[in-house]
Amino acid sequence: MKIAARTAALGGVLLLAACSRDGFDPAGMPALFDRDIALYAADAAGQDVEVMRGPSGRFGMGLLADPASFECDDVERNGLTLSRTCTFYDAGGNIQTAYDQETTASVVVHAELSGNVDRMEWSASVSRIRDVVITGLAGAETELVWSGTGSGTMSRIRQTRDGGEMQMTMTSTETATNVTIPVPRTEDGWPLGGTITKTVTMSVTGGRRDGTDHSRDVTITFDGSQYAEVTLNDETFTVDLANRRHAGHRRGR
Repeated sequence: MKIAARTAALGGVLLLAACSRDGFDPAGMPALFDRDIALYAADAAGQDVEVMRGPSGRFGMGLLADPASFECDDVERNGLTLSRTCTFYDAGGNIQTAYDQETTASVVVHAELSGNVDRMEWSASVSRIRDVVITGLAGAETELVWSGTGSGTMSRIRQTRDGGEMQMTMTSTETATNVTIPVPRTEDGWPLGGTITKTVTMSVTGGRRDGTDHSRDVTITFDGSQYAEVTLNDETFTVDLANRRHAGHRRGR
C-alpha cells in the first residue's frame, strides 16, 4: 500500500543554473554568473539535505525527523507544495502497510514539487519529479542512504543591462548516489558522503542570447561538513549548506 502525503520546501530545488561565462550576458560578467550558480547550488543542496533528515539551514523548512515514523506528512509553505507517495518494505522485500520502526528496511518515495521560490537574490517557478530509494532503516538506525533519479524545470527572469528582461528556462535530469545521512539527526549531522549529479539545459528567451540553448553538467559532493563541493563543467565552488550561500572558494580544474 502506498501512503500519499505532501510536504514543502522553503525554496531551493535540485536544479542548478545551466550556465557559464556565455550563459546570461554576452558582455561577460563571469563573477556574477559564478555567484548565481553557487546560490542555486547552496539553496538546492540545503533543501535536499533537510528533506533527507539532515540538518536544517538558514532557510530551513522546520521538518522533523521522528525516529518512530518516516516523514510523509502534508505540509505546504511559502508557495511550494511537494506531494509524496511512500512505499515501505521489510528486509525480505515485502510491502508493508505502514512504517514500522523495527522492521521497515527501505522506503521508495515518488515526489512531485511545484510552486514558486522567492529569495532576495532571485525568484523562479519550479516543477520537479523525484524517485528515490532510502535504505538503512531496519532496526537501530545509524545511517540512511538516499539514491535515485529525477527531472525538472525551473523558469527565472533576469534583468538585462539595457533594462529589458531575459527568461531562462532550465530543464534537467539528475541522479543522487549514496547520499549518506547520519542517525540520529543533529544540528551538525551533514551528509557523510555521496553525490548528486545533474545535466541541465538552459533555454534563453529575450536579450542578445534569445533563442539559444546552453547545456552543462553539475556535481555536488558531500564530505561530512556543512560545506559541499559543487563542480560545474571545469569550475569548482564551495557552498555553505547551513546558509545556502556561496562560500567564496573558486578554482579552475
